Amino acid sequence: MRYGKVTDEVIKKLKDIVGERYVITDRDALEAFSIDEVADKRYARMPDVIVKPRTAEEIAEIMKLANKYRIPVTPRGAGSGLSGGAIPVYGGIVISFERMNKILEIDSLEQLRK
Repeated sequence: MRYGKVTDEVIKKLKDIVGERYVITDRDALEAFSIDEVADKRYARMPDVIVKPRTAEEIAEIMKLANKYRIPVTPRGAGSGLSGGAIPVYGGIVISFERMNKILEIDSLEQLRK
């Protein structure tokens, strides 16, 4: 499958969505997001950009943009997994969920059984 590239235009649109501060293209920062806790560095893959949304609406806009340009997206929580699930195998956009740090609602097991 052929994927689109993250261009300057895409970077600008990402900044419009989440703010300039939350779109990272610095090589050192990208490198930290190229791996998870898998020890074998042969599995590392460099993302093109890291985006740190704060809301579900921002994520929806990022996904619309990525879909329009056929850019791969890799979701990332803490990056502490051991399975390679947070590694951006095809580059593209890594969506870091670190700014989404508020609990909005908790459904208890009892509520789920109803």
